[in-house]
Amino acid sequence: MDYKGITVAAFERSIGMANASFGKSLKKGGAIGTDKLENILTIYPDISPLWLLRGVGEMLLPDPEHPEKQPPSAPTYLLDMIKEKDQIIRQQAEELGELREKLKNAQAGKNEITHHHAQAPVEVAP
Repeated sequence: MDYKGITVAAFERSIGMANASFGKSLKKGGAIGTDKLENILTIYPDISPLWLLRGVGEMLLPDPEHPEKQPPSAPTYLLDMIKEKDQIIRQQAEELGELREKLKNAQAGKNEITHHHAQAPVEVAP
């Protein structure tokens, strides 16, 4: 790791981990706890959460004082995924509206049948 000249051991101590435990966790494909992730993002606010959690994008967030060093924009797959989810939500909203209309019509038909049968004359045998 090359982050502002800090050693791995110093990094681990700063987030409350024992020496070499962070590196071992990553090498074994293991995970670190959310408390450690929160510590990292609190102590090192310029580290990208997306990079930290998924290894996607640049390690460091853009530096507002040096816009020429901006990392590339969000990966297109994220934007595509959001668009796809929005489309699914719109389709489900339309389906829900259609189902509500059918239910309303079915209830109206049931009430009409019940009302019609209730008003039919009843013949009584002498």
